[in-house]
Amino acid sequence: MKKLFFPLISLLLLLLTACYNQVTTGDHGAIDVETQLKGDSTRYGLACDGCSDSVIILLPNEGGDPIKFDIVTAKRNGMVYGNPQIGDELAIVPNPIDPYEAEMVIDLEQMKGTWTFQVVPKLKPNPTKTEEEILAGMSDSMKKALFIPREYGFTLKSYNQASPVGYIMKSNSLEDESPVFYPKVTVYTSWHIFNGRLYIYKDTIDEQGHRIPQDSVGFDSGSMRHLSADSMAALFGKKVMQYHRKKNALEANKEAQKAEEKNAATATVRK
Repeated sequence: MKKLFFPLISLLLLLLTACYNQVTTGDHGAIDVETQLKGDSTRYGLACDGCSDSVIILLPNEGGDPIKFDIVTAKRNGMVYGNPQIGDELAIVPNPIDPYEAEMVIDLEQMKGTWTFQVVPKLKPNPTKTEEEILAGMSDSMKKALFIPREYGFTLKSYNQASPVGYIMKSNSLEDESPVFYPKVTVYTSWHIFNGRLYIYKDTIDEQGHRIPQDSVGFDSGSMRHLSADSMAALFGKKVMQYHRKKNALEANKEAQKAEEKNAATATVRK
């Protein structure tokens, strides 16, 4: 019995030590060191005690002592996005000439959450009528029932995960009878900050259910323009996208579902 007892105690201690090491050494920071993209000069970490309007004290994800960054120039240039608080996860792009001066600061803690923008449906092409003729044949109440805005967007989560906002369940096949259609929802699955730019990666599965090669996965990238508690803006290509914060994706999708049901009901009346 004693011979069995000591090996069991040793095994238990080994498991406890492994769990302890996993908890204490696991990186729960803004972006894990192992997943930081190659070529990204951004510094990631937590805002520490001592931050002010002119400096940010960053505890880097890779470990080591806190780093003091001068943010005066970044603030003057409008390159501090969000309102960093102690304990927030931050992304700081250093000045390439002075590594202790920040060119840009992004509050990743504030960036996380559900962000949406409104999408209005468009008229379906008609081979016999122009858009003006179709609209002229609709009553105001019909237009109001058909052109219901929906919330599209994405949820940015911890550990670089993302999910789409705007998906709804079709009420029935009568949607095909509706004279309007909504744009396709873009499926996002992950996100990164890369040298101060926001990259949101699209679905890794195509419409046939096949895995898309890693080097062919699409993405949208934008440069930050604004970030606050309830709004965010980023320049994608030549268009500045304005987002507002939702409580969660379920709330936005619930509103979209109501719009779909109204649209289907209107199509039924017209039929």
